[in-house]
Amino acid sequence: MRIVTKYILKEITSHSFLGILIFSFVIFLPQMNRLLELVARRNVSAGTVIELFLLPLPSIFIMTIPMAVLVGILIGLSRMSSDGEFIALRAAGVGAGRIVRPTMLFAALGWALASAMSLYWAPRAAKELDRLKWQLQTSQAPYEVQPRVFIEQIPNLLVFLQDTQGATPTWHHVFIADTSERDNIKTTTAESGFVVKDPRTNALTLHLSRGATHELDPEESSHYSIITFDQTDLPLDRETRTQPPPGELQYPHLNLIELLASLPDPSRRNPAMVELHYRFAIPFASLVLALVGIPLGVQTRKGGKSVGFVFTIFLVFIYYMFAASGLSLSKQGSVPPWAGLWFGNAVFALAGLAALGSLNRTSRSLRFLAELGRKVIRLAQPILQKFAFANRARERTPPRSRFLQVLDGYILRGFLGFFGLVVLALLALFVVFDFYQLFGHVLRNQAGPSLLFSYYRYLIPQAIYFPVIPLGILVAVLIFFSLLTKSNQITAAKAAGVSLYRVSAPVVAVAALFSVGLFVLEEYYLPEINQRQDALRNQIKGRPPQTYFNPDRRWIFGEESRIFNYRFFDPDRNIFASLSVFELDPDTFQIRRRIFAQRGHWEEAISGWVLENGWVREIQHDRVTLFNEFAVATFPDLTERPEYFKKEVKPSEQMNAAELKGYLKELQQGGFDVAKLSVQFHRKFSYPLMAIVVALIAIPFSFSVGRRGALSGLAISFAIAMVYWTTSSLFEALGALSQIPPVVAAWTAPVLFGLGGIYMLLRVRT
Repeated sequence: MRIVTKYILKEITSHSFLGILIFSFVIFLPQMNRLLELVARRNVSAGTVIELFLLPLPSIFIMTIPMAVLVGILIGLSRMSSDGEFIALRAAGVGAGRIVRPTMLFAALGWALASAMSLYWAPRAAKELDRLKWQLQTSQAPYEVQPRVFIEQIPNLLVFLQDTQGATPTWHHVFIADTSERDNIKTTTAESGFVVKDPRTNALTLHLSRGATHELDPEESSHYSIITFDQTDLPLDRETRTQPPPGELQYPHLNLIELLASLPDPSRRNPAMVELHYRFAIPFASLVLALVGIPLGVQTRKGGKSVGFVFTIFLVFIYYMFAASGLSLSKQGSVPPWAGLWFGNAVFALAGLAALGSLNRTSRSLRFLAELGRKVIRLAQPILQKFAFANRARERTPPRSRFLQVLDGYILRGFLGFFGLVVLALLALFVVFDFYQLFGHVLRNQAGPSLLFSYYRYLIPQAIYFPVIPLGILVAVLIFFSLLTKSNQITAAKAAGVSLYRVSAPVVAVAALFSVGLFVLEEYYLPEINQRQDALRNQIKGRPPQTYFNPDRRWIFGEESRIFNYRFFDPDRNIFASLSVFELDPDTFQIRRRIFAQRGHWEEAISGWVLENGWVREIQHDRVTLFNEFAVATFPDLTERPEYFKKEVKPSEQMNAAELKGYLKELQQGGFDVAKLSVQFHRKFSYPLMAIVVALIAIPFSFSVGRRGALSGLAISFAIAMVYWTTSSLFEALGALSQIPPVVAAWTAPVLFGLGGIYMLLRVRT
């Protein structure tokens, strides 16, 4: 291998490795919280955790390998071009072929790797991941169950219990509603119970003690049966847990042989063909993107790496827009699969070949551009001289205070410049990936440009809040201080008697301001716009409009030992439909009275509920002591006012801290699980501090690894981000399951990493 070939491959490979790290991290980040919550819910081994996090990677690499090939080619070749290395190579008689051949060899390696992922590893990994996730989701663990909350994860069952005791918890005072039949809800109450797991089939059984089962005949309200028991078993799932449940055919899980076997079936031919062409077409993007990237990288004279990254974002957006539209149209049957999925490759291949053909014929245009640049510089020279003179005059002026000196301005300009570039790049990546996911819905539901513009106008502030600002600070600090260290400017500052603490003080101050800004943004601005962007996203996806106010709750725990169940509640007129009230004995948790009404409304004149067309039963142990039907009746002891049933259902990101605190109090009183929302409440105060925490971590790292340059700083920044977000998400998942207190779950990661950053900063030789 020739020296020039080695040099080009080394330059491209280093940037491609960094690109695949960044792109894969951005795509994997939304999945991280779900996977960590799944891990936290189950007592799984370390090997299972590693497997759970490795299995999504092949499917992610199918998309990110072509992107990494492109970013490596564009940034590497742009850097060489901006440094004049291609001019030197041409002066030495090295033609364009010496540049194109190793670059295309690298692209071919990327195509081979992406094809292996697409054709072999990704289907196997996706199938195994679904099986593993299904197995973990269905292996309900007793410690997941929380007292005084409604447990809705068990299919066709609603469970409520007042207390748990013991290492392997025993449930006390259990209420169970079998909702498999909508018009015939069977209820069971018991003094105690516990979950038993069959080690052979992984099936779960709930063993209950000292209780009764109540069943009503939906055809005849006078028929009511009560079956008491001393011991009984209630199967939570009658299926085995060793294999996923049968469902519709999932084509991404099929291997090539299975896909080919699906082609003779007319009902399966089109989706199978779409999947086949997708698996071959997307990896081929490594080659066609390289064809476009080579001439762009070679001819880039100004900007170097930054221009190469901008070109990457633009080309990736265009290519995956072609891919998303082709995939969507092919699935709908509007175009043949080969046309829809290979059209983008054909367009980029033709454009790349045309650009490569003119690569050796650009000297005249380049000379023209160079001459034009020299003329612009000559015209601007008087202005530049005046500006330089003004700068020298300001530099000779002695500083008036110890703060905001010349060094502070220099540090702030450099840091904020890198920060702005990183924020723009991250936002562009975020929008590209989000648009790729939505593009099929855009075509299917004919979402216009104005709708998309409004959606992204409301989505971008949330992206800025998480994760762009903290990640931008982390990357900008590491790159900027690494460059200062590599260029010996930090050494010069030390020689002038300026400590590293004083050098980094402006950046820490700006990070603190960003922390305040994040809190203000989240508290006063994001709740409202998150509601709007969520509504617009539902509109783009063709979902029916959703409201976060006054939903159909169905089940709610009353102010005393009462449980309300209703089919519908009109919050404007305070009207119930199909209302059932279960009054429980607080000592034995047995049903002592049950009320049903087809309709109920609140009467302000009597400050009570008026129920219509229903019945009431008083129950003692295993027999009904009183049964009355009524046309109209009032029950003064039902003291819950309409406001009690008008609790707003909103995600935590659509409320500020004060609203969330009140919401938590209402839900807790109604018997709902508030552990996850409690963590989010404390996180509203801990997350904004992430801006200053990542700055404290990045500063000492940048001084220690600065000699390796900006590339190492960028790689280290994303490694730190992955560790931080993994730790933070894990503690949040544990807090959501009530395994640790919410305040600990929200504050552990910021406190640990903040103290770690301060410790490393204090150990740096200043």
